[in-house]
Amino acid sequence: MTAPDPKAAWRQHLKRQDKPKPDMIVGLAGSITLEPLEPYLGAHLLGKGLSPEIVTGPFDQVRQSCLDYKSVLGRDDLHAIVIVWRIEDMFPALLARCLDEPADAMPTLLGEVKSLIDAIAHLRKSFHGTIVVSTPSYPSMPGYEPLDMGQAAAGMTAFNTVSQFFTQEVMKLERVRLFDLHAHLLSFGMKNAHDARKWHLYRNPSTEGFWAETGRGIGRIVSAEKVSPKKCVVLDLDNTLWGGIIGEDGLGGIQLGDDFPGKAFRDFQRYLMHLKSKGVLLAVASKNNPEDALEVFDKHDAMILSRKDIVAFEIHWESKVESLKRIAKKINIGLDSLVFVDDNPKEIGEVQERLPEVTCMMVPEELAELPALLSHTDFFDFAEVTAEDRKRTEMLVTDSMRQEVQDTMSEEDFRKSLNLKIDVFSAEKQHLARITQLVNKTNQFNLTTIRRTQDEVEALANGKDSLVLGMDIRDKYGEYGLVGVSILKKEDEACIIDTLLMSCRVLGRGAEDTFIAKLAEAAKSLGCTEMRGKYIATQKNGMVKDLYKRFNFSQDAKSGDWVLQIAEAPAAPDHIESALKLAQGGGG
Repeated sequence: MTAPDPKAAWRQHLKRQDKPKPDMIVGLAGSITLEPLEPYLGAHLLGKGLSPEIVTGPFDQVRQSCLDYKSVLGRDDLHAIVIVWRIEDMFPALLARCLDEPADAMPTLLGEVKSLIDAIAHLRKSFHGTIVVSTPSYPSMPGYEPLDMGQAAAGMTAFNTVSQFFTQEVMKLERVRLFDLHAHLLSFGMKNAHDARKWHLYRNPSTEGFWAETGRGIGRIVSAEKVSPKKCVVLDLDNTLWGGIIGEDGLGGIQLGDDFPGKAFRDFQRYLMHLKSKGVLLAVASKNNPEDALEVFDKHDAMILSRKDIVAFEIHWESKVESLKRIAKKINIGLDSLVFVDDNPKEIGEVQERLPEVTCMMVPEELAELPALLSHTDFFDFAEVTAEDRKRTEMLVTDSMRQEVQDTMSEEDFRKSLNLKIDVFSAEKQHLARITQLVNKTNQFNLTTIRRTQDEVEALANGKDSLVLGMDIRDKYGEYGLVGVSILKKEDEACIIDTLLMSCRVLGRGAEDTFIAKLAEAAKSLGCTEMRGKYIATQKNGMVKDLYKRFNFSQDAKSGDWVLQIAEAPAAPDHIESALKLAQGGGG
């Protein structure tokens, strides 16, 4: 199947008369001509389900764009600003001097680079969207030829000094995303990336292939702010996590160790552990005898993964399709959040046919390529990894403990036995990343599905007539973490519930009842007498279409809003210890 042409897809999008309102407006500012980047960045964002619009600023106006982006880019409604710069464009004379007079030229060059960083810091303060800044790439100019004799002691030393200084200083700025232009250049190949003729004619240094690579890389960063990553990798075992068939070859006969091909399987497991550290869940779906398969996890000294790293095991002789369904149900995620890895094309084919929502990956024939199988995808692009992400596997293990107890008790007795403690609190700086993640990634228990950047959330948290509330839950088994978010806005005496969402894994235990009760208390602290909310239907949030009705809201026939007088709001359940903690007074 031929891959779609990005430039054609972008042209078609621009010509559409019925294209939806843009939900991702990106401004580009660069020290080079960036118009060739537009179709590749735009096509990637289209492929992620967004409706993008791209605005490109004038050539070589990087500082000016940072200091006054509204004038230079001509827009004040941008969602993201991308800055692509090169040392040789902005500081060519100083960079040339660093080859012959490094002791004199380098401090001056670093001073100029610091002034650029200061301009980016100014942009961060004035712009409330996503900022993406490229790292410097190895210079393309006379004297900086990678294969020249002595380049490591001259050009490479100068480049490394500037690159390290810039990267470390920019990382001190809050919520500025780095796009590693140099890494992409190395990966693509400098000879393949540079077009000398275009550079001299149009100040466009890149081949079409490298523009495509750059557009995809920047697009991954920009789209990660709004598009959910995959949540779980479901793994076959034989010839996927190890070489050979455990039921036939036995524990000592499978290929897993420090020699090839066993090392390929071991390195693949190492990458899976890296994904786990970011919050990606790992599960197993294998046609095997459970005792044989689990023995490898328990006894093989070359295994990187252990049983505790796996949130769900489906080891039997039933269909992989049914295994995937059960795994998704057990960990309470959609099938579209699963990535299934198997070495058998028949298994892959059956899953693709019967569960098209599941993303399937085939173990490559060349096993040396296995460790990088998932690293070359954008399935697991996190805008920011939160504390809850890092503890996700452990939290699910705790959920399994709760479930085992719940199966032995009545629903009412189980809820009372949990000793739930729920805090609803006004968001502070340390909560913003997690709250933004929930705002942009929660689909099922989400009344309005309004998406926002972290800067927009922070502005609402600091607003005089708005509240950003988080909900933290724990019980006798452990912490659920920050699992609920609401954004309230005061309009006269009404409190508008702009956003109301929760993680589905805490439902049915009184959490939603407590959240509504505490929202009413918070609304009262704003001086409101009623709460008003909307339910905006999506393909995935049907579970909450009757939520307001369930909590005694009545629907306004004219506006369609759901309305509740605060004096009539329900109280939190008696079996839950709850508190409202507001930064500026109030509380429960």
